[in-house]
Parts: sequence; C-alpha cells; structure tokens
Amino acid sequence: MSGAAGRVGLVLVSHSRELAEATEALARQMTGEAVAIACAAGAGDGGAELGTDATAIAAALERVCGPAGAVVLMDIGGAILSAETALELIDPAIAARTRLSGGPIVEGAVAAAVRAAAGGTLDQVAAEARQALVPKAEQLGEAERPAAASAAATDAAAPAAAVELAITDPGGLHARPAARLITRAVAFDAAITLENVTAARGPVPASSLIALASLGARRGDVLRVRATGRQAVEAVEALAALLQRDAPAAAPTAPPASCHAIPVAPGVALGPMVRLVRSMPEVPETTVDDPAAEAERLRRALVLAAQDLGSALRGTDILDAHQALLCDPALVDEAIARIERERCNAAWAFRQAIHAAAAIYRRLDDPYLRAREADVHDVGDAVVRALLGGAAAVLPDGPPAVVVAEDLTPSEAARLDTRRVLGVIDRRGGPTSHAAILLRSAGIPAVAGAAALVPDAGGARAGLDGTTGEVWLDPDPATTIELERRQAALRASRRPPGARDGRLRLACGREVELWANVAGPSDARAARAAGALGIGLLRTEMLFLDRVDEPGEDEQAELLAEIFAAFAGAPIVVRTLDAGGDKALPYLELDAEANPSLGVRGVRLSLARPALLEAQLRAILVAGRGHDIRVLVPMVSTAAEVSAVRAALERAHEALAATGAAHRWPVATGIMVEVPSAALMAERLARQADFFSIGTNDLTQHTLAAERGHPRLHALADPAHPAVLRLVRGVVEAGHAAKRPVSVCGEAAGDPGVAPLLVGLGITRLSMCASAFDAVEDALAGASFADLAAVAEEALAVDDAAAARAARAAARRPG
Repeated sequence: MSGAAGRVGLVLVSHSRELAEATEALARQMTGEAVAIACAAGAGDGGAELGTDATAIAAALERVCGPAGAVVLMDIGGAILSAETALELIDPAIAARTRLSGGPIVEGAVAAAVRAAAGGTLDQVAAEARQALVPKAEQLGEAERPAAASAAATDAAAPAAAVELAITDPGGLHARPAARLITRAVAFDAAITLENVTAARGPVPASSLIALASLGARRGDVLRVRATGRQAVEAVEALAALLQRDAPAAAPTAPPASCHAIPVAPGVALGPMVRLVRSMPEVPETTVDDPAAEAERLRRALVLAAQDLGSALRGTDILDAHQALLCDPALVDEAIARIERERCNAAWAFRQAIHAAAAIYRRLDDPYLRAREADVHDVGDAVVRALLGGAAAVLPDGPPAVVVAEDLTPSEAARLDTRRVLGVIDRRGGPTSHAAILLRSAGIPAVAGAAALVPDAGGARAGLDGTTGEVWLDPDPATTIELERRQAALRASRRPPGARDGRLRLACGREVELWANVAGPSDARAARAAGALGIGLLRTEMLFLDRVDEPGEDEQAELLAEIFAAFAGAPIVVRTLDAGGDKALPYLELDAEANPSLGVRGVRLSLARPALLEAQLRAILVAGRGHDIRVLVPMVSTAAEVSAVRAALERAHEALAATGAAHRWPVATGIMVEVPSAALMAERLARQADFFSIGTNDLTQHTLAAERGHPRLHALADPAHPAVLRLVRGVVEAGHAAKRPVSVCGEAAGDPGVAPLLVGLGITRLSMCASAFDAVEDALAGASFADLAAVAEEALAVDDAAAARAARAAARRPG
C-alpha cells in the first residue's frame, strides 16, 4: 500500500487541470507517496476546460479523506463555491473531517503535504496551509515577523540537549532539506525547536515547514537546535548530522526505527547506498529553418532509440510495448505536426508530445495503466539521447550497493547488473510498473514510493526488505545483525533449479499442486524453470494492453504459441480477455463508467464484442495445437454467460475446421469465481463449467465492498476474512460434489499466511507468481491436512477482519 493511510489527505481544486497537476508534482517531490493527494481540477471532458466541478471534488474527497481527515486548497472564487457545494454532496461524516483552507494553492499544498507526511493532525495541516505565505511576505518586508513559537517553552525538568552549527548547504535551509528534517524530527520522543542565531529569528518548532522557512536560514548562518524530552540527546545528534551532512559528525547518531515503503520485489538487501546517475542532455527551445529535414531527423532518431531499447529489453515481454510507443501516432504524428507548425527542433517537439502522453497515463484510475507513465518517459529519454547525445543511466564506480532511483524506468531496470546491485529503493514508482516486473524477474530486492523516507543524496548505508517494504537508513549493529539473519534464512529456503516437480506433499501424504500465473513468454520460461506443474492463469489481456490497435488473430496466435512452448507437455489454463472498465483499451472506444469494477468488463465485454471474442478463441485453439490447453472465462455472474462463451468456442472450432486449419479440439472450459453470485451459485454453474478457478482478489473486494487498492481499506480487503473463506469453502464443496477441479489463482494463493487456510478448506491447486513457491512451501512444510483443516475452521469461526488476520498468523504455525 502507499503508506498514505492514517495521514491527512489533500484535495487540490483549481480551474486549471495543468496547475493542479503541477502543484501535486511539486508537493510529491517533498513527500513522495506518503500523503494521499487528489486533483479535482478543470471542467468538461477530462478537465480540459477552465472551471471547477463539485461532483469531481466530492469524488476526490471520498478517495483521500480517511479517519485523519482532509484539507482542500482552492485557487479562486468559483473554486470555493464548488468546494462548499461538494461538502453538501458527500457523507456528513466525511464532511465533518474536511477543512476548506484559505491558504494559497501552491505554497499551501507543499507546506500541508510536508506537515501531513510528518503525521500532523487535521488542524495542524490546515494551519500550515493557511500560513504558507508568511515566509514569502516576511522576506519581502510585507508582514510582521512571527513571534517565537510556543513550542520553545517546555518543561524545565525534562531532559534537554542543544547544539549550534553552521548551515553548509549552498541553498540554505530550503524546502527539501527542511522537509527531510521534519520527517526525521517526528521520529523522536522530544519537543524540538530551531533558532537562527545569526539573524535572531526563532525559535520555531521543527514540525512546521512554514515555521522553518521563516528562519530565513542561509549558508553560513548559525542554527541552534534544541530538544527536550526522553530522546532529546538522540534527536539533537540526528538533526545536527542531517543539517551538516558534509561536516564530520561528533558522534554516531542513533537511527530511527524502520520506515515502510511499498513492497515491490522480495528479498533483503544491506549495503552502501548510491544513486543511479542520469546524464540527460538539456533540450533546447531553438527553431529550425527546414522543418521537413528536422522531421526526417526525428524519424532516424526513432530507429536509433528502438535499437537502444531493444538491446536493453531484448528477451522481455516489455519490449513490444516500448516499440509500440515509438510508432504511436499520438507521439510521432503530434511531434512532427509541431515541427511543421512551430518550426521547433525535433527534441523539443518530441519532449512536448511525451509530456502530454505521460499526463494522460498519470490521470488514469487503474494502477497498472497509471504505472505506464514511466514507460512513456523511458521512450522519450531514448529518443532525446538519440537526437542530442548522452548515455543511459549508470552506477558510480564502487562495491555492490543499494541503488536509489527516481522513478526507475524499464530500460534502466533491465540494464542493472545483479553483481553490483544489492537492492533498489525507488523514491517513486510502484509494484505494477514494468521496472518492478523486471526487478522481480531478476531477483533484485526492491521497494518503491520511498521519497519521504530516503534523502536525495547517497553515501550512507541502507537496508531494505522487499517483502515487507521496510527501509532502514544507517542501520545500527542490532538491525544489521537482524538483516543478515533474514538474508541467511532466505538463502537457506531457496530450492536449487530442478528440485521441484510442481507437487508439494503434506505430512499425511496428500498432494498440493503448485501452478504459475504468467503474463508473457519470459514469465512462462521463469515459471517452468522454477518447477511449476502448469500454467494456472495466463493473463491474455497483456497481449492487448500498451498498444494503439487491436492485435490481429495471427499475431495473437504467434504470441500465445511462444508462451505455450515453454510449457510443452504441461497443462495450460488460458483466460480470455479480462479488460474493460478500469482496464480500458483505447482502440475499443468503450464508454466511461462511474463504477468500472462493476461495469462492462471480463466476460461481459467479450459477449458485447463477439468478433473480438471469437478471434481470440480461434487464436487460442490454433496456438494450442499439440498442447494441453483449457479456456478460463473471467468475471462470470450467471450460467447464461458460460453457455454463451461455450457457443462462441464451438463457432470458433467450426470456422477453423471449415478452412482446414489445424487446431486443438476439444478443450475444457472453466470459470473464474470472483463474483459472490458465482460462488453462491457454484452448484448450478458446475453443470456448465468443467472446472473452477477462484480469483480471490476480486472476490474479496466484491464480498467486502472494499477496493483492494484503496489506501484506507487495506486492512478490510483481507482474503482471510471469514466471509471470503466461507465462499471459498462453498465453491470447494460444490466442485467436489460435481467432480470439478477447484483451484485458487488470486494473490492469496501465493500468500504464505493465507495458502494454509485455503489448503485446509480443501483446495489442492494453488496458482501464483513462481517467485512465491518457496515461501508457500515453507508455510505448508511439516503440516498434515488435519492440521490445516483445524486452523481453517478457526478462521471461519471468527467475527471480523482483525480476528481473521490473527487466524491467518496462526496458519503459519500449523500443528
């Protein structure tokens, strides 16, 4: 999860969509993803027109206003009226936790985000936004200097410590170091103040960006850091070291406890911390005399960029997506049109097209598609390097290290040398990015969304756990020992290649099959090498995403055949297109939906577009010749949907037979059980389906009415919740009664805390990311089915999600 849960959220209301998005980007440079920020800006289709929309503001508040509340910043008068109207449209409980701020939208957003990231209360964050203009006004002589903060008055009996030091940063105590100081200060049990001794300003509390800015601290100014409270000494030492990073520290500082980023790739890393160095050339704004020649220069650069990216991404499923972007008319045609219209140089024209395309991805709701913004920038950087010179990002010389990156791109991830990279801390990024997929494939431990935790500069040591998301800066000896212990445990648990046959035997002799979820050829090859019994879920939508046109039938068959070849002789379950709703495909021109997850998606979209469905089915049958393939239908709600897909499959077979095309026939047809109605009607659906595959991701969020990606509902969206487990048990019982195999292919199958519960309910097929095999085997090791069934019964008997999680923890210790 993003780490924003439990903090005050922000809503930016502006008449200009571009202004709001730029303000959010500025605030995130200070806080990363630590604070939930939503833009409700612009009017009309996609916010392209100037104006504000009360319903958009209401929706934004519902997304970011958690128990800690939310602050709304607005630009000019009409925005205030829209925000006030929005409060009347939302739940009164949310409205009561919302503050409309009169602070300036840009300065206020930055100040409020920093205070919220540091754990400030709703009133404190609102006050910070409201006072955001004070430092600027004071510097210009337009306001009275604020009085010394009341925080300076503290209990005289409490432990106290103080130090005076000169500012060494050339920029003085500007916004970024001040934001880092606030983040570090809140980790200590102490009241901390800063005073500019040179300028006789302060003292002010170390918890406020506005207050720190009012000190006007420049390079060479002497600051007095003072703290009182239980950890006063530790706090003063740590802040002094942070403020004088280039000066020798008088004594080692005690690091704060671990902070949490977003888990991306499993594993533990410990070592020196270095930054990935990018050397992008500056893009000039110059004009050209010959637009036609400049357009041809861009076309040549596109070819060179394709070669550059091909050398980095060859052998991965991501290369096709990058090559599609390089010929995407939304980028290429727009850039050439700009060259012809404005006579600007090719690099500038293409960079502008990239910025526009990236903004489109950034505004999407679906996290997978939103993460493609990094791909767009990756392609743009490659083209600019081809035009102006420059090299791909490199690591500084030195020993193996933990690499800190700013939104790692796929080509950068692919170029990382595993002999030199111990782990990756991405200050931005996320678990669904293509860079994250490549890091997992390479076995490099990684976390993301760590901008609020990790400073801009390297040089210190760092530790990370890519499974839990924990990050440590300058870990102390005890933490170092613990991280080394975790590394040793991981090494000991890894099975050598060829040691797994896809079957895990419980202590009682019962077998549990380990299948793999894959999305492309490289996934399939890695899963086969890891010892998967078969492909339990082939996500065919990955063949349709990240492109501007629909893949042809022959192209689909060719891509599928490459995946099938990796599992020759093994069973392969192919899911038909699971798109629509929040996984929109631009070339299908789908209608926008207010609630995409409950809209026209999965089998509903396929049946609404029969030509699309039957072309895919024909491609599956042709590619499946000589293979043990089964067809899986997603998002089934009714028996009629299964019958309709079976009829379409029959028509696909007849069409191929009529032309003499060799293909697989017959094939088993199963359904995804991810809608509560399908689980409740499993006994009747078994008459139509040859097998069941339970998708715990959607089944959990639909059963508990809790979006699994929602930052404030993470605890509720728990697949071990007794309501979900009861549905799973019902499907298992219906499947056994009808002699229909039942598997689980959602994330719960690869969760070592949930998999034992599923096996205890009678599941004997678990399909997961192949990298989870070791952890699941460890969780089931030494247990008998009776042990696991007893733990599952305990989980079924509890009343709420918290108790379900306790039962899940108990499943790690069967017997």
